[in-house]
Amino acid sequence: MGKLTFKGEPKKKKHKSRSTSSRHDSNPTSTHDDAYTDQDLSAWIAVPEPGLALGPLYLTLPRSSITSSPVCLALQPTTGKVHPFALPVPGKSAGTSAGTSAEDSKARTSLAATLDQEELEALVDYDPSSNHNSLTTSLTTETQTPTDIHHVWVCTRIPDSQDKITLRSATGKFLAADQFGQVTAEREARGMLEEWLIEPSSNPDLPRGTVVLKSCHGKLLSIDLVAGGKVEVSADTDPNAGIGPTEEWQVWMQGEYLAKAKQQLLERTGTKATLLDARAKSAAGKGDGLTIVGNLGGAEQEAIKRFQARGQGRYIGSEEDISELAKARRKGKLSEAMLDRRVKLKRSVDEIKFFAGLFQLLTLRTVWA
Repeated sequence: MGKLTFKGEPKKKKHKSRSTSSRHDSNPTSTHDDAYTDQDLSAWIAVPEPGLALGPLYLTLPRSSITSSPVCLALQPTTGKVHPFALPVPGKSAGTSAGTSAEDSKARTSLAATLDQEELEALVDYDPSSNHNSLTTSLTTETQTPTDIHHVWVCTRIPDSQDKITLRSATGKFLAADQFGQVTAEREARGMLEEWLIEPSSNPDLPRGTVVLKSCHGKLLSIDLVAGGKVEVSADTDPNAGIGPTEEWQVWMQGEYLAKAKQQLLERTGTKATLLDARAKSAAGKGDGLTIVGNLGGAEQEAIKRFQARGQGRYIGSEEDISELAKARRKGKLSEAMLDRRVKLKRSVDEIKFFAGLFQLLTLRTVWA
């Protein structure tokens, strides 16, 4: 896994070829997934969909009735506590009046008063004797870019699963939730408690990359106001009781992992590109001659209906046949295997016709005899 990069670190210069630039200019109506440029690959972008979440993730919650500023899911490395970290409030414009700035500073000061001492110490410029002036200065960065490595969680997909993930902290501990909803990051090994179900939010008005996270007990990861006015991370919210802004996390990922995430998504769903009807599409001038095959049995049935008139397009196959096709696909010889099957099927049909004709002939001879 590549090195994590954060705001303020020098970036390597990337040179674009002129052909790439002209291709982007000639196709202005590209989709959202293809709209990321080379510059975006080194930045943090909103996760296009939960199935593409991979690599370092940055989980944030917007400002709500519980918190006066956006927060992110963070880990205190000294204590191992998982807590909501108060994010910087975006700065005001240059034309902001002095009264408005004073109110903004007062709001940030009140925000600092709700934080624990260990959370305040996590702010690099925090000084208890400065009346939160340095804290006010640090609350000016953009919320979609993490400023601390302990605000980042490395996402790994669970094998043989479409929507289950694990989240590992910078200390190598996995995010977990017990049956009582307590969220911790204490174990270096993955188990059932460390598995999370990532699903898209059902609210269409929310920005891109908004998801909900369910623990293995079916409860939602959220923040809650506990006794004493403290805000803590928990996983005890019942999804049937309704999903609110404290459960809808906006997830950011590093753009360089987007291509790898797409490839893994295709492998998990069994979708592959094959040259099944390359000649037909090339002759028609449509596309690049590639067909997306998601179901092997359905793909062969479609090929039989399209290219074979024998047997009235009926599909004759079994589970063993599909298993053989799966092996051929892994070897990159799916088209050849399907062609061989059509040849064998033709021989079988010819043999059936021969024996059917022979049976009719013998029947007629028996009747006339």
